[in-house]
Amino acid sequence: MSYFSHPMLKKNAIQKRVYQETIIIESSKKNSLVVLPTGMGKTVIALGVAAIQLEKFKEKKILFLAPTKPLVVQHKKSFIDLTNIPEEKMCVLTGLESPKKREEIWKNNNVFFATPQVVQNDIITGKETLADFSFVIFDEAHRAAGNYAYTYIAKKYMENAKKPLILGLTASPGGDEEKIGVICGNLFVENVEIRTEDSWDVKEYIKPIDVKWIRVNLPEEYKQIQKLLESSIKKRMELLKKIHLTRSILASKKELLALQGKIAAQISKDKSSYLFTALSTVAQVIKINHALELIQSQGAEQLKKYFEKIKADKKTKAVLSILGDPDIVMAMHKTDFVIEQKISHPKLSELEKILEKTIIEDKKAIVFSQYVSTVESIVERLENKDKLKPVKFIGQRKGNTQKKQIEVLDDFRADKYNVLCATSVAEEGLDIPKVDIVIFYEPIPSDIRTIQRRGRTGRSKAGEVFILMSKGTIDEGYYWSAKRKEKNMKCVLAKMRTNYNKTGTVVEDKKPKIITKGTLAQYAEKKDKENKPLIYADVRETKILKVLSEKDAEIKTTQLAVGDFQISSRIGIERKSVDDFLQSIIDGRLFSQLKDLSSYFSRPLLIIEGDDLYGRRQIHPNAIKGALNSIAVDFRIPILWTKTLEDTADTIIAIAKREQEDGKEFAIRGTRSSLSEKEEMAYFVAGLPDVNTTIAKKLLEKFKTIKKLVNAKVEQLVKVEGIGEVKAKKIKELFEREYTKK
Repeated sequence: MSYFSHPMLKKNAIQKRVYQETIIIESSKKNSLVVLPTGMGKTVIALGVAAIQLEKFKEKKILFLAPTKPLVVQHKKSFIDLTNIPEEKMCVLTGLESPKKREEIWKNNNVFFATPQVVQNDIITGKETLADFSFVIFDEAHRAAGNYAYTYIAKKYMENAKKPLILGLTASPGGDEEKIGVICGNLFVENVEIRTEDSWDVKEYIKPIDVKWIRVNLPEEYKQIQKLLESSIKKRMELLKKIHLTRSILASKKELLALQGKIAAQISKDKSSYLFTALSTVAQVIKINHALELIQSQGAEQLKKYFEKIKADKKTKAVLSILGDPDIVMAMHKTDFVIEQKISHPKLSELEKILEKTIIEDKKAIVFSQYVSTVESIVERLENKDKLKPVKFIGQRKGNTQKKQIEVLDDFRADKYNVLCATSVAEEGLDIPKVDIVIFYEPIPSDIRTIQRRGRTGRSKAGEVFILMSKGTIDEGYYWSAKRKEKNMKCVLAKMRTNYNKTGTVVEDKKPKIITKGTLAQYAEKKDKENKPLIYADVRETKILKVLSEKDAEIKTTQLAVGDFQISSRIGIERKSVDDFLQSIIDGRLFSQLKDLSSYFSRPLLIIEGDDLYGRRQIHPNAIKGALNSIAVDFRIPILWTKTLEDTADTIIAIAKREQEDGKEFAIRGTRSSLSEKEEMAYFVAGLPDVNTTIAKKLLEKFKTIKKLVNAKVEQLVKVEGIGEVKAKKIKELFEREYTKK
């Protein structure tokens, strides 16, 4: 047996595998996406490349990103166990540390293990730029799409680092060529390393997995509830079909959500009452459709809890319509009856049989379910069985901390439990060894999640997978959907493996199809930061801060006491999304916020972002109009309307450029406690008419104290650069003006 040998790696710690060595060498040369089956040592590849980079660039740092806190902790443990890097030079960043402490952590460590959100926030707020990092690893790289923080971090890293290197790791990038292309583009991938179960250099390490489908028949009582819910959905879908908003009375969850978005978009242009009715109807169908899925795939207990949640919901038009539907009322009664009669879902008894038969000696199992309530029902059902020692493993929430999660996994590893009953938190990345059996309580339509669930077994020895399905229900549809997507993914990966070249192009039918969004060359030249407008932004405005930081402006974050942005000594901006604006009317925040804004700034601005103020939150249009009138007339605050975050960011930057075109300096208003004595004096003087921070400093340099400035004559004031006679008279007139109540 041979082992990897490197000064940064512990001796005889990592068994050498040919495919890992090949991938490590290639991934150390260029940005790479590595696609490997679960359990085939993606972390070892990250360790190997990290060792090369740390040896090559001794003064540089390394960042290992993972989507969850337990996974971050796990990666750090791997580095401690397998490398010669001093443990005191490694640290975990998950957002639990204070911002001030994180600044010190970034300075004083070499290898970082972090969740992406905390890194994104620290880049946005200027605590870290990643300029000194020689290597960044993106674990579960299939997440590098849309607005997920991976995309932003990769872009900023490529912009700021002199010698950047990226490694993306995933077992399942998805079954769509375009989506895989987006991942490659977002991570600036130049090299794709793909291995499947059939690859010659991987095949010998793959353990067989026996997959069994277990179909169950719903009890007659469940079928009666199912028919009532289907009838309720059918009535509503026929209404939507009648007004030509759908062609069929059958629709999937995805189609319903798309229809909901389509109707909402129409309402922004057309206020016809039938559209509002249609929007409410679709909302009802989505809710009832979820109830149908629960009775089909989960059980009566779960359905009852959902009905109770609907009853407790605010009495919107959609909820009132559902609660008044005779079919729904009858379904609720029958659900109560089923629970009273203790008629459980047949999956529970089937699950019990499988586990009692397969959990022998030291074998262990993971049972996956979509819902926490189902996990709890499973644990309750199994905990009285002699051979079975079940434990609940769910996401972080009140009473279930990260520490508790780690304790459960440690106890499972130490054989205190032999059945881990888990939600999706156990699907991704976590190191749960020696699992012999995986049970899907329900199929899921995601190919990525299906692969992740199945990959919990068959690591060190052969494994078994059982998939429970209710006959003739959504379960079967979800199963075949995931099956089809997984097949497509394998085809796409096979094509990429043979055709992907260094330019990020897939060669197909002699017509290159670009699948990357950009190249490294685009980020080789750094933009000149001079003459950019300065914007002070409240640190809590995280969503727009990300957008602003990508634009041509210098962003400084702080905790503003008033407003969300300040772009000069006289202009402060309050930004509100449409929903936040309406909520602030309801809870009374709006006018107190605007009062403060007017008090601090001579030119306050309000930005309202989004489409259509009316038709939401059940606020009467007259109340909204009254609020708008009061803002304009009573507070004299101009309102600027924007449609998106991008639009808002562009608007703020445009105003800042105009306001700062003469290079004026200004002090932050509304944060006096954080100012030094000199800054506090300049802050006070900068509040005078037409006086900015630069002129304020010149006045103080001339007169030394604010008292002497107040007592100065006009002819003395005009001797200061930037103070003309008109401005001097304004200042003097303000000092001598008598304050009156009216």
